[in-house]
Amino acid sequence: MDRDTLISMMEMVRQRLLGSLEAIEKSGRDVGEVLRWRPGAGRAHIAWQAMHCAATHDKYLNVFIKGGSSVDEKLVAAFGGGSVPSDQNVPGLGEIRGALEKNLRAFTDYVRTLKAEDLGRMVGPADRRRTLGDAIQMMVWHEAHHQGQIHLTWNLYTAAHPK
Repeated sequence: MDRDTLISMMEMVRQRLLGSLEAIEKSGRDVGEVLRWRPGAGRAHIAWQAMHCAATHDKYLNVFIKGGSSVDEKLVAAFGGGSVPSDQNVPGLGEIRGALEKNLRAFTDYVRTLKAEDLGRMVGPADRRRTLGDAIQMMVWHEAHHQGQIHLTWNLYTAAHPK
């Protein structure tokens, strides 16, 4: 797959996620309540799902692809893989949108610098190495997965809390 198609896929999936957040914002519901609502014990709330996407872009780009450190260690610690969703750390839509925009922009800016041959370079943690092209596709899948979780949680919330 070529670089421009990968960027187009990342941007399309992001628009779906932002569309879900916009639907929540325009719903007339208490946005804070919606963002922190959990569909069951131990399940993640919508705010965590969205921030997890931002944290994963930061960690994957800066740690697994570039070999450095996360830019926002606090974000990655609170919302990255292996973190536990907190009822005390529920960001609002502004913070969520800002983190999503900042981290996707950094990721797509990096992808824009790649040449076709770069996509075959091996990246990732030792137990999950894959080509850079496959890793970028995995990031698209990852965000689509969590956007689906957001959509499902929103639907469950509206079913559990009819107007």
